[in-house]
Amino acid sequence: MKVFYDEDSLLHNPPYEILDGHLVHYYESPSRPQTIKHELENAPSFTILPTNKALDVLKHARQVHTGDYLQYLETAYAAWVADGGDKTAVMPERFHIRSCFRAHRLQTRGAWGAIARAGFYCFDLSCPITADTHKSALASVRTALSAAEALSASSPPYSPKSGIFAHCRPPGHHAGTALCGGYCFLNNASIAARFLQDINPSTDTGTAQKLPIAILDIDYHHGNGTQEIFYEDPSVLYVSLHAQNDYPYYTGSKSETGAGAGLSYTYNHPLPRGTADDGYIAELQRALDEIRTSAPAYVLVSLGVDTYIDDPISDFKLTRAGYTRIGQAIAQLNRPTLFVMEGGYHIETIGKNVRAVLEGFELAT
Repeated sequence: MKVFYDEDSLLHNPPYEILDGHLVHYYESPSRPQTIKHELENAPSFTILPTNKALDVLKHARQVHTGDYLQYLETAYAAWVADGGDKTAVMPERFHIRSCFRAHRLQTRGAWGAIARAGFYCFDLSCPITADTHKSALASVRTALSAAEALSASSPPYSPKSGIFAHCRPPGHHAGTALCGGYCFLNNASIAARFLQDINPSTDTGTAQKLPIAILDIDYHHGNGTQEIFYEDPSVLYVSLHAQNDYPYYTGSKSETGAGAGLSYTYNHPLPRGTADDGYIAELQRALDEIRTSAPAYVLVSLGVDTYIDDPISDFKLTRAGYTRIGQAIAQLNRPTLFVMEGGYHIETIGKNVRAVLEGFELAT
């Protein structure tokens, strides 16, 4: 399996975050991608490839994120330091709770200082912005785009099973159209989905419909950002398995099924804490049935292995054997599949767990 990887993804390296009211070391550290890369490059079934530096990353990011948000990410650190902020990283002091303010107040945000903008474009305390964060975020998107480009070149829409891994970091599924949070700055999977639609026009020439894509999110945490981006869009099916009543807390219920033209194109499968292999696989099969019904041209998998039994910030009980079964089950969709890296924080096993999913997919018959 081809694996796309960009060394610039390692540059983002905040020393801390605030978790459960405590100042703790940054869980989403460069050791995560380094460990995964080491595991895969020493396995004969994987080929590590560089990203395509010629891709216009910002052009494709604009298909998902607002222009003002992209500008904020690019300028946040310099503006923060210029305003006298701690040079370690941008960290919000308070957050803009939209229900608390009248809409006309937002018209003045051009005059806001750096600390005000930090709280407007972020929703938690897990996304410190350092001098190198923007460069790493762009590298992560470039990784997803390079992998999507390669998948499209080798596997036309609706063709049989094939797989490519976008070894993205920082992750992306919590990033919304104009919000960062949950270690995520740019939504890699969503940008890749739009890219696949842009370079593969719908075969239905009688309509303006986009090529149908399915995103299967198997991270422990609900992908609130991906859901928000496509909530009213029938061209992208979003299906998520995640922990019930856990971070990000306010999204991911079964009642959230899309809106407008996108109604019935969002499916959430919240699972109780402590879910183990058998219960997870059973629910995954139901999610895969929803994807089969939608008949997508491509499948994108937001791959999180923070569902592992020993993950330090999660509470599922999946094992390495379970990850192999997950890969095998996804392969039964028989579609070109792009795996996009999301979460997973047990450094000792993260590489082996990712490998188990990918090899389970690759070796499935």
